[in-house]
Amino acid sequence: MIQDLKSISGDLGPWRDVSERPGKEAFAKEAEYKVQDLFWGKLHLRNTGDLYVLVISKIPFNWKERVKDLKIKGEVVDAAGGIMWIKTDESNLLNDLKEVKDLLEKLKSEKK
Repeated sequence: MIQDLKSISGDLGPWRDVSERPGKEAFAKEAEYKVQDLFWGKLHLRNTGDLYVLVISKIPFNWKERVKDLKIKGEVVDAAGGIMWIKTDESNLLNDLKEVKDLLEKLKSEKK
């Protein structure tokens, strides 16, 4: 399980169990993360091994229009407004988050 996002200048909070309702068995683990002042979100690792990444941009724009610009190894599951869900795996997570970071840095510099 990923424990560190320092290679992309990110911070990762503690992992915690997630269940559908209180008292039910956990079906996943989640951890919150933040990458500089560009984006934040959650890593959602299901017990099946599926890894979903919630990306919330701090730069106002619509992900739907920019998905084609992302060169990620995972797949975009949903994108609307400043929120996007990516399905990826642990081996590609840092690469995918770096691609998101690079795109947002480019957008930020264009808005100046």
